[in-house]
Amino acid sequence: MTRLAAILMTTLLATPAFAESKISFLVAQRGDPFQDLIVTAVSGAAQSDPTLSVSVENADKDPARQIALGQAAIAAKAAALMIIPVSTESAAILAEAAGKAGVPLVFVNNRPQIGPSGGKAVFVSSNDLVAGRVQMRLIVDKLGGQGTVAILRGTDTETASVERTAGGKEILASSPGITLVSEASANWKRQEAQEQVAAWLKGGRKIDAIAANNDEMALGAIAAIKAAGLSGRILVGGVDATKEGVAAVGSGDMLLSVYQDARMQGSQALADAGKLSKGEYVQRYDWVPFELVIAENAQHYSTR
Repeated sequence: MTRLAAILMTTLLATPAFAESKISFLVAQRGDPFQDLIVTAVSGAAQSDPTLSVSVENADKDPARQIALGQAAIAAKAAALMIIPVSTESAAILAEAAGKAGVPLVFVNNRPQIGPSGGKAVFVSSNDLVAGRVQMRLIVDKLGGQGTVAILRGTDTETASVERTAGGKEILASSPGITLVSEASANWKRQEAQEQVAAWLKGGRKIDAIAANNDEMALGAIAAIKAAGLSGRILVGGVDATKEGVAAVGSGDMLLSVYQDARMQGSQALADAGKLSKGEYVQRYDWVPFELVIAENAQHYSTR
């Protein structure tokens, strides 16, 4: 062996070989502002870790498509799955399939109610009951414990919508002076929320405050309120503290939002998926805390 060959061989032996873990990230809907923040965080974290590679797949809010994407990833021997589930049904089917195949699974943001799936499924999200409670508690306080409230729900098959609504109703149950006069699903969408609130107002419904399960629907409600000439007369609360939501809180159009750290959820979910792919321990519920956003601190959250 020549001296050069010996040096090259020594260098190769001394260089650590990284076995790249291929992780498949199934997103419920690209184009959703909050989910896009999570995707950006995951992509950024993956770039800084040479042991991980991530492919992002868009289910486009179609449960059947998400199931097919997940089954394809499992068949391709993905080291782990990360999923923002479209529905509890798609989550349950993929949890069972991943469990049988021994593929670790991390649910992100939307926490479906499913079984243990072989003990390999973990959940990275914020506690949505807390978001609903925090939001409604401030609304009740601002109304002085007297008045009428309407609720705009997200998609009824998603845990985030169910629990945010339930958390709000817990506060209403202990507030005898507040009446829930209307509630409807607007599927997380601004336009649907605007149309729903416009219909409520056109029908003569007396509403003092609207609690929306996310900022997009809150912004739709605000648009309907302004169109009806009722600016400043109906309180509106959102959740997620998106860029537009925080701006609306800062301007006074929105009473509050509840900051859900999308970036932390994304980076933590990838970290958990990476550990699981290597056989390391990860706690089953990895909570990311909520934070209240009001006019006084909106500037701080506008840059987060």
